[in-house]
This record gives sequence, C-alpha cells and structure tokens, in this order.
Amino acid sequence: MMRRLSRRELLRLTAGAGALVISGCVSRVGSSRSPASQESVPSPTARPAVPTTSPSQPATPPPSTPVVRTGEVRVTPNEEFYTVDIGRGIPAIDLESYRLKVTGLVERELSLSFEDLKQLSAGAHMRTLECISNPVGGNLIGNAVWEVVPLREVLEMADPSPSAVEVIARAADGFHTSIPVELAMDPLAYLAISMNGEPVPHEHGYPVRCLWPGRYGMKQPKWLVELELTDMPYLGYWERKGWSNEATIKVNSQIETPENQARIKSGTRVVISGRAFAGRSGVRRVEVGIGDAWYDAELIQAREYPEVVWTLWRYEWDTTGLQGRFVIKARATDGNGVRQEGVGGGLLDDTFPDGTSRIHAIRVLVEA
Repeated sequence: MMRRLSRRELLRLTAGAGALVISGCVSRVGSSRSPASQESVPSPTARPAVPTTSPSQPATPPPSTPVVRTGEVRVTPNEEFYTVDIGRGIPAIDLESYRLKVTGLVERELSLSFEDLKQLSAGAHMRTLECISNPVGGNLIGNAVWEVVPLREVLEMADPSPSAVEVIARAADGFHTSIPVELAMDPLAYLAISMNGEPVPHEHGYPVRCLWPGRYGMKQPKWLVELELTDMPYLGYWERKGWSNEATIKVNSQIETPENQARIKSGTRVVISGRAFAGRSGVRRVEVGIGDAWYDAELIQAREYPEVVWTLWRYEWDTTGLQGRFVIKARATDGNGVRQEGVGGGLLDDTFPDGTSRIHAIRVLVEA
C-alpha cells in the first residue's frame, strides 16, 4: 500500500536540491511511469509504423512531418494515479448533503447537488493531469477518462456579471486558486464527476474535481465546493508562496523504456519509447537523440482533443555493430514550435516557479 508523504518528509527528500524547490505536490504516486502496468484505450485507425533509422548512418535533418497515428493511449489506473494535496488530509464529504455553490458577481447564486451536476453530464472525456513540480523524468503525471460537466453551462445558469474577470475555486480541504473567466468559459473546462468509470476516488477529489485545459494540476482543485466570480485579481494557496499564477503547461517528454543504466545486447533492435505532453497547442514532434544525431519518433495520439492528452512515442534503434556507453535523450516540440532545450537531472530540477521543460536523458551500455 502506498503511503502519503508528509511535507516534512518531502522537505527532507529535496534537501540539497534548492530550498525554494518545495513543490505544490505533497504527493502519493503510483507507478505511472511503467507502461506495462497501465491500461490502454484502443483506436481502430492505424498506419504502418515509421521506418527505423540506424544511428550508424549519417545524421540527417528530421523530416518536415513526423509520422503521427491514432492508436492505443494508456490510461493510468486510479490506484496508480499521482495525488497532490496541501497536507491537511482527505476531507470527509457526504454525497447527500454535498453542494457546489456558485457565488460572487452573478445574477443568480447557485447551490447545486451532485444529482444536479449529473443532469449536466457531457459524457466521457480523456484528459492528462501533470503537477507543476513534476521533475525531469518524473511520474507526477497521469491520464484518465473522466465523466465531465462543462463548467460553462454551470456558470451560464448563474448568469455572470460582465465585470467578472476571475473565478475563484475553493476546495473542502481549504485549498483555493483562481482562473480567468475566459478559461472557465472554455469548451474544454470541465468539472469531473467520475474517473475511469468509477466515482472520483476520495484521494482524487470525491465527489467533484476541476479539469482546466493547458494548466498544471495546481490550478485544478479537488473536493470542489465553491466557485466565486470576482472583478479583482486573486492569488491562490500556492501562488502566494511564489508559484506561477498562470501555471501553463510546458512542453516536456520522458523516456520510459529502456531504463536508465540498461545493458543492451549489440545487434538487437531496441524500442525506445515514452510519453510527451504540452499545453493547448499539443505535441507536434518528439525526437530521440543518440550521440550527436537526432531521429524522429513515431507519435501515437488520442483520437479526440489530443492536445489535452499525453502523446505516446516510439523509435527503434538498430544496435548492429555498436558497443559501448550511449546517452539517449528525448525532446519534444509543441504545436507552436517551442522545443525542449537543456538536459535536466535534479530531483525537482528547475520546477520552481513555473514547471520545467528540460530534456530527459538516460545512459545505457551496449555490449557483445
């Protein structure tokens, strides 16, 4: 059974990594890094895999359009999905008496039961969540299928004032943050009322949590109890401690296989694979670096709204005639052309105050 880390334990783990790298993640994490432990959602459409390129060939510029297909996109089981809170424990919420209040600069204040929200359900929606403190190569990221309620429909019932500029979201554990009204009215801004076909687990925000597109998890409260519209800028719990108020997801990628320090038999074709994630523009390309050369990876993306779901990627490395130690890197490029730069390596490397986009690298040994 996985145990929740206390804030003191997290501080002890991060000693030497920089006193200000105290994340918004008092976390309990599962093995979301392991592809074998996760389920997949199949897609009926597929194209042939990208032709492989041997690193023994001269390095060539990547093609203008990498191979992208819709395929199996992993879903993280609820028990392995990372959790984040402010260390005050999981609030006990009675479903019968639960109410979501909509207050502030609205024509009609609302007090909605869970049954009221269910009547507004828009069905299932896949969405990836990532912690702003997810380090390079870390596992504070997960993907799930949620039953969702469009936040815009809830707010429209309350008839917001034109003077409202932000929506303050408050949670039952005392956590609070805010988002711009424009983001709250985004068609992909949701309230989640189930997770992977089950009621949202208590540790993940039972009975209602927030899902905003393009933002790190610190902006998406669990155990939601109130939405207040205001005409003033508002800084939330972590923002007051110096973390980013925008918390926009930076493009990032991770190598999942092979493992760091893996020993590989020369002459085998090694599948290098992992995941990548970005903000609203989505992932355009993932490149695998071996030595001084970079090679395009094949991308596997969700059928619907791939920009808010992690992208899986793979590249086959032909080790024929190779021996020795190699550094393997992965770098992603988002839909706006922003590419990862610089190799990271610390426990919470460069995550304060607005997340990291450093490159993940591993070392392997190819031997006879």
